[in-house]
Amino acid sequence: ACVRAGGGPDSTTTSTKDATTGFGVVLVDHGSKKEESNAMLEEFAELYRETSGRALVEVAHMEIAEPSIPTALEKCVEKGAKEIVVAPYFLSPGRHIQKDIPRIVEEAAKNFPGVSIEIAKPIGLHPLVAQVIEQRVKETE
Repeated sequence: ACVRAGGGPDSTTTSTKDATTGFGVVLVDHGSKKEESNAMLEEFAELYRETSGRALVEVAHMEIAEPSIPTALEKCVEKGAKEIVVAPYFLSPGRHIQKDIPRIVEEAAKNFPGVSIEIAKPIGLHPLVAQVIEQRVKETE
């Protein structure tokens, strides 16, 4: 498997790639001992599916909880993915983004020869994040 990190330039266009074209997305968060925290990623995945129109979206927790990143990648491959993007549900490019997730993905990718796996950038500094924060601030007024 080919593993690349960082993704391309930011884009606001929606791709038509989905399960019918062999494309999958794995949304990854940190993982928690609290089930309600882990369930939030499932809720976000459903919102992401609806918003993006992507059919093949799996969730994974970097540590502590299941499904793990290798498990989610395996689910994508089993459903026909030949290209997978691991999309971190993290705000900043800290140690987990720079080291832990790439290491876990690279190790798991050895089990999927012929599958291209890329790691997208974290949420980071994006104008939409500022809009969400302002909305949350206004909700307190």
